[in-house]
Amino acid sequence: MLERFRTQYAAYKAIHPRLQLYALIDFASMSDDRPYALSDVIETMPRVSLYANTGLDNLSETGPVLVLCPEPQGVEPLRLIRVLLGLARRDSRLVSWLWVTHEVEPLVDHLQTLLHARLESDDQESWFFFHQPSYLPVLYRTLPDDIRRYMFGPCVAWWCLDFHGVLVELPGENLPIPTAWDVFPISENVEEKIYRVGAPAQVLAWLKRARPDVLDNSLDANEQFQRITPLVERAFEYGLTGKVDQGVYAASGLLYGRQYDEHPALQAVLTRFPDGGQTLIDAYMAVGQTVWREVAESARLRAAEVAAQDYHTEIMGRGYTFVRVQILNDTDIPRRKIELLSSSESYPCSAMLGDVDDRGFEAAAIEIASARVPVPGTPVTVKWIGPTGASSDEVVVTGELPRADGEGTAVVRFARNWRIYVSMHADEPKGAAWQW
Repeated sequence: MLERFRTQYAAYKAIHPRLQLYALIDFASMSDDRPYALSDVIETMPRVSLYANTGLDNLSETGPVLVLCPEPQGVEPLRLIRVLLGLARRDSRLVSWLWVTHEVEPLVDHLQTLLHARLESDDQESWFFFHQPSYLPVLYRTLPDDIRRYMFGPCVAWWCLDFHGVLVELPGENLPIPTAWDVFPISENVEEKIYRVGAPAQVLAWLKRARPDVLDNSLDANEQFQRITPLVERAFEYGLTGKVDQGVYAASGLLYGRQYDEHPALQAVLTRFPDGGQTLIDAYMAVGQTVWREVAESARLRAAEVAAQDYHTEIMGRGYTFVRVQILNDTDIPRRKIELLSSSESYPCSAMLGDVDDRGFEAAAIEIASARVPVPGTPVTVKWIGPTGASSDEVVVTGELPRADGEGTAVVRFARNWRIYVSMHADEPKGAAWQW
């Protein structure tokens, strides 16, 4: 992505010699010590507060700031771009980039006209945080052509990252700075789309205050949005439009998984909720503890299944796993120095399994606490030393994968028909499962 900035800068500069790259940084959306770390990086960079001379001068140090970025060549300029990209990868709300040929003063004057919007829904004027990166693609797609051109037209391009870390490139037209409007018009349709795309941030803020216990504080904001956004979108489908109701729905989803609402009692609540005349928290409490115990148990089973699938993917990828091994000898010949080998690239070495005596009244058996065994479907060679010397046999591992580390058993069986079987079992193998 850093290389994308470098190559595009060179390409734009060849066409527009006066081109400048600006970063629009929203300090108000930052938390922890990030503003201080960023201030250290941009302290020598020319910058202008977007709130300067707008009546919000007292917020000029914490509001959006337009920073002139140097040409992305050399150690320090690249460090700045790298730091900004790192910020946006962790929290996409923080930074967007404007490619323009205009001087900074008229550019800032133009951007300030976007801060004051009239909402068609109630014909009221309000402060409009147009600079939120999540709003930019929505505005670009949904604004009428003349209004979109007013906002984006003076730019050569406007870039941002979404919460998946994908670079979004919105092309402009490099138009002259337009005559300022009295107020930026936002139609009801655009207002609704902006509300929907901004809802996850509102829900995340509510959860941090009301239900911090459901959040994983080790995750960055973008990772939180990746978890919360599908839940908020699902809440909209049920007709949940209020921030608190959406927050309650999302909190339950974070606790019990996205499928928690499949319980019939919750489906009854959610499908009739818009006509229910109560808050979602009250409706959820009314279903009773039995329902929530069933939801919790279903969530536990789903989580166990997901964990098992993830573990299966992991061990299938590497080709082996460590399991307890049983050696069963149902023949009259003792086996010494039993060895399990595979020529697979993912399992190129062998496992020494020891010695097993010949059968008496029943099959002789030994057990190894843990050995590396190839996954089912893998061809292996079983070697051993018998009374007449070294022998070997080629077999294919059969059976099923264990569900987690420390579980499962592999069985190496020397059968009465003089064949050898190697099988893997998720649970304790039973006699019926052994091949004769």
